[in-house]
Formats: sequence, structure tokens, C-alpha cells
Amino acid sequence: MSYSFEQLDKEKWLILENESQNLSVLQTYSWAEVLKSLGSEPRFLMVVDNGSPLLGLLMFKSRFISEILCGYEVRKGPIVVSGVNESLFRFFISSLREILEKKSALYFYMEPALHVDLESYLIAQGFLTIPSATFVVDLHLPLELLWKNLEKRARWGVKKARKMGVTVSEAKVWEDWERYHKMYAHENYQKHVRPRSLKLHESIFQRLLPEERTKLFVAKHHGKTIAGGLFLTTKHEMIYYEGASDARYLDLQPNNIIQWHVIEWAKQRGIRYYDLGGALYNPDKDHPLYGVHIFKRQWGGRLHRYDSFALNRLYAVGRSLSLRNRTVQRLYYSSERLGMIQRFDRT
Repeated sequence: MSYSFEQLDKEKWLILENESQNLSVLQTYSWAEVLKSLGSEPRFLMVVDNGSPLLGLLMFKSRFISEILCGYEVRKGPIVVSGVNESLFRFFISSLREILEKKSALYFYMEPALHVDLESYLIAQGFLTIPSATFVVDLHLPLELLWKNLEKRARWGVKKARKMGVTVSEAKVWEDWERYHKMYAHENYQKHVRPRSLKLHESIFQRLLPEERTKLFVAKHHGKTIAGGLFLTTKHEMIYYEGASDARYLDLQPNNIIQWHVIEWAKQRGIRYYDLGGALYNPDKDHPLYGVHIFKRQWGGRLHRYDSFALNRLYAVGRSLSLRNRTVQRLYYSSERLGMIQRFDRT
């Protein structure tokens, strides 16, 4: 069944969250509240058998050209309980396709959960593949081995930051979050990238922080905030959502000490793995995001290659191009600023 935010049986969804073997914050009811606060329309798909929820998917409206022509996206879904069989997956994907057709979705994009393999079912229903990748750190390993698995320059950066007196702490009050967002927005504008809004950060602060499902760690030098990282967390995973730094202090290696702090923090709390977010499927030194890829690689994670999925060939081609070509990225950014293409936020 497909439910709007208002129609959803919240108790059933929370049961599914609690029993899921692969829960991501980006598939929680709390995250749906964040999306709704931004004007995006979260929609839940849930498979229930004899009153028991077995599988669920949270999707949301994203970019749109008009009120009618809009796209839907999914991050880290679906969430499932143990023992779900192939016939249920086939039923779920078939139902998803039907719902999208009824919604007249301009496009659909789905970034799948790390440990749920739906590729064959999606392809059978005509979904297109987009090669994707991320680095995943296995936090089951002893802390000493996690440190040893870091690349040499990562360990060097952590040691230098400590030597220079850089400290890491959690930002727990809104004033510190505002200060971080100002730095984050400035950095993104310098890179000609539309930053996530202050409203989104405020919604995450209000809805996820009380549930311990988000952490903002900031690096300080002599009391001044010089870098920060925003993370989303459940008992299963830690996600690197975004980060920012003051370019004047990069030589102090604040981003390095934040990353190691997060690995230590997540390990101590029994979190299973740390997902560093987007990486390059086939690393190329000429790629505009190669530097980001190299930074994420040095934290000892495995390069996890997987396929994301889309409906609408033009969207699939455009997304692939935008990931590879800086000029295409800037053209898209300009079209957003001119209002030709709109989106609720960069969630």
C-alpha cells in the first residue's frame, strides 16, 4: 500500500524501523518529518502481511518544473525485516512501478540500501542503472586495526591536528549549528554549488538531534570553529552527510581529526559500519570529484560499487553527465538559480 504522510499508520512504520535489519536514518519517520517541513511530500510504501509490516520504502518529491511535472527520489531504501523472500521483492517492485505511473512522475531515482540486492527485480521492471559507489568502513574491526588501515597521510593529518591543538567536540546548541552552516554555505558558494538550506539544518537539529540520530562534530582551534561534519546515525550505520571547513585553516588538518573522531565514536557505540557517502565508481584523476574521492578513500573503507536506479532515460544520462562534467554541474546550478528548475532542498 502507498500512504501519504497523513495516511500512514505511524505505529506500523515504527515497528518496521525497530525490526529492520538495515535501517538508515534516511528511511525513518523522523526523516519524513524533516522532508515535510521543507515542503517536500514524503510518501510511504509498505508491504504488510497479516498485520505485520515486512518491507517499507520512503520516497519524496524532489525537483520539479511545475506542480504537475515533478520527480521522486529514494535514499537508502527499502528497509526490510529478516526472512523476506523473492516473491515479495518482485511484488514490491511491480507495485512501485505502478504507483509511479499513477503519479505521472517526471523521473524517479533510487539509491538502494547497502545490504539489499534488488537489481534483478528492478531491471526486470524496466528500471535503468546508474553506476554508483561509496566507501564503507567496517566497524566490527578492533580500533587498533581501524587505525592501522588508515592511509599514511590520514594518520599524519590526525597527528598534526592534535599537535597543533585542534580539538573536536559535538555541537549541541543551535548557535553552533548556525555558525557551522554559515561556513558550509560560504564554501559551497565558492565552489558554485547550491548549499543545503539553513531551514533543512534547523529541521534536522529539531527532529533528529533529540533522538540521537544526528551528530554535528566541529573542530576548533583556540576556541574558533574551523571545520565541521554533519552525520546521520542509527544502531546499524553512521553516514557522512556533509562537511565544511574554513580554507584559512586547512593546514591544521581539521577534517582529518573529525573523521577519526567519528570512527572512534561510532566504534565505541557498537555501530556496524561507517558510510562515507558518494565516491567514484571508476576513479579518474581528471574527474572533478577525484580529490573528494581520495579524501574518503584514506579512511580505510572498502570501495563498495553498486547500481542506483532510475526511470526516465534522459534523467539517467543527465545525472551521469553531471557527476562527470564540471560544466554540466554549473549549468544545472545556474538553471536552479534562475528558477528554470526548482527543488525543495538538497536532501
